[in-house]
Amino acid sequence: MFINEIKIENFRNIGFMGLFPDKGINVIYGENGQGKTNILEGIWLFTGCKSFRTSKDTELVNFESENAKISIEFETELRNNTASVFIDKKRQASLNGVLLTSPRELIGKYYSVVFSPVHLSLIKDGPLNRRKFIDTAISQIDETYAKKLAYYNHLVNQKNALLKNAAVDSSLIDTFDVWDEKIAESGALVIKSRIDYLNMLENYASDIYSGISDKKEEMKISYAGSFRFENEDTACIKENFLKNLQKNRSNDLYLKSTTCGPHRDDIEIFVKDISARKFGSQGQQRSASLALKFGEAEIIKEIRGEDPVILLDDVMSELDLTRQNYILNKIKNKQVFITCCEKETVSRLCAGKVYRIENGNAVE
Repeated sequence: MFINEIKIENFRNIGFMGLFPDKGINVIYGENGQGKTNILEGIWLFTGCKSFRTSKDTELVNFESENAKISIEFETELRNNTASVFIDKKRQASLNGVLLTSPRELIGKYYSVVFSPVHLSLIKDGPLNRRKFIDTAISQIDETYAKKLAYYNHLVNQKNALLKNAAVDSSLIDTFDVWDEKIAESGALVIKSRIDYLNMLENYASDIYSGISDKKEEMKISYAGSFRFENEDTACIKENFLKNLQKNRSNDLYLKSTTCGPHRDDIEIFVKDISARKFGSQGQQRSASLALKFGEAEIIKEIRGEDPVILLDDVMSELDLTRQNYILNKIKNKQVFITCCEKETVSRLCAGKVYRIENGNAVE
């Protein structure tokens, strides 16, 4: 998959910009605050997901305008496509001239993987970012997953409201068996999807990590659930989840919150058989983060048959020269967009295109 042309109008600080990117590496450089990340953010919106920087669509429109529009021409193995995202009070999208009922209908039509500074902390930070990473990644290859996750979260929120109200109305406790059955059934589907994805991800990410570390270290991934289950069968997961919900009921009533389930689970990363989060060096943690994101791209290729567009936002200065060289010159058969501030980074690029951004304009 390649983007052949990008047009951006009234998006963030960009009045109008048109780019014809290279099918390989594209470096976008300039000082902070000039609009580099805005380009990547606009490209990301074609995944059908929200911005990776804000949840408010209104923040995406130029202060001096009432709406914004981004259009791309992109090429897949099957056909050439045109797509547009129009942003007013909310986002609208069209594909090949047809207005879509929701931007989420772009999921499965265009693929991208974004890697930003927050992902450099993917290993060492708390579990929330790791859950968000895996949930976003699965959503790009499984259109049903986002609905499964949303339904599960809805059930947990409803039960949490009952847990809070049970202190003044004890009759609500009698309804918990019904809620726990629904939560266990729904949550087991979420957990099963995550485990299946991580099994695929480990195969790719471990190979990529080996390449980054010059085959000196091995990386492993495991699902760290908030309760134990004997095997990865959905029925087994549901059965054990339900037992733990019942076991934890008194504690949940005290804390007024559901204390086990996929909303509390984590992903554990190991390097040389030790926890990268607890004991890994900064270099190991960053290498593992890179491996996870590039592994995500390889899974999209396996499942969808298309290489996703890679978006690397302002991470180069945080990486040593070996890792920078890997990104600039070792990634093959993928279109990559890289933002950076340092002109020295640009000088190490062997092939591709370079854009300098100043005040929302591409000046060279």
